[in-house]
Amino acid sequence: MGKEVPALKALGWTAFALLLLYLVLPLLAPVVYSFSRMWLDVLPEGFTLEWYARVAQDPRYLEAALLSLRVALLAVAINILVGVPTAYVAHTWAGRTGQSLRRLVQVLPLLVPPLVLGLGFLLAFNRPPLALSGTLGIVVLGHAALGFPFFFRTVYAGLAGLEVGLLMEAARASGAGLWARLRHVLLPNLLPAVLSGSLVVFAISMGEFEVTSMVAGFGTITLPLLLFQSLREDFRAASAVASVLLYVTLLALLGLTWARRR
Repeated sequence: MGKEVPALKALGWTAFALLLLYLVLPLLAPVVYSFSRMWLDVLPEGFTLEWYARVAQDPRYLEAALLSLRVALLAVAINILVGVPTAYVAHTWAGRTGQSLRRLVQVLPLLVPPLVLGLGFLLAFNRPPLALSGTLGIVVLGHAALGFPFFFRTVYAGLAGLEVGLLMEAARASGAGLWARLRHVLLPNLLPAVLSGSLVVFAISMGEFEVTSMVAGFGTITLPLLLFQSLREDFRAASAVASVLLYVTLLALLGLTWARRR
């Protein structure tokens, strides 16, 4: 029995290493390719920044990056305006109804595939007075909807760690109105959770492709859409763009970790 435990541990660590390699290798491949001159054998050859320079000199990539940044920031703003009040109501709503509401908001959007969500937006916003198909607005709404479950879960977890009722009651006893209680009491205490949720929504929006490709018009080319087009034109430049998206995601992850520690 004593000899079986080390063997099981070794088998577990081996399986974990293989799983980690399986997950990390596809992420590192575009990064390695974007810095290499050629990659014909097992290992790449040469080091170069040519592909990043080519992307930087092409105005299409800058325009697409700025558009993606704009969409991501608008999606974050919508989630803050809608998600914080929704999480507060769900937190204060007691009983089975409140519990069902919390489960519905947290789980249901995660079960809907992005393609189904994109088709739903395409059909729902295709006729007056909500004829938004092909506009920047529908792209922003789609990205906000994709990020909402993650934002809601983060903010709700932040509320669960606070004595919300006690804080609000103390502020009300001090003479603060509803707006003052929300602005000066609730939001400052929720700032780490709101910031963490915003970073997640930002990262999701910057790399989103499926919904965008279904609802965006010809004039709304975000960076992931341009990346897909670049695969047919210049695979090396596409690898550089994919690497930039990965860098943005990693920066958002680092920011999320920093916010949680703070």
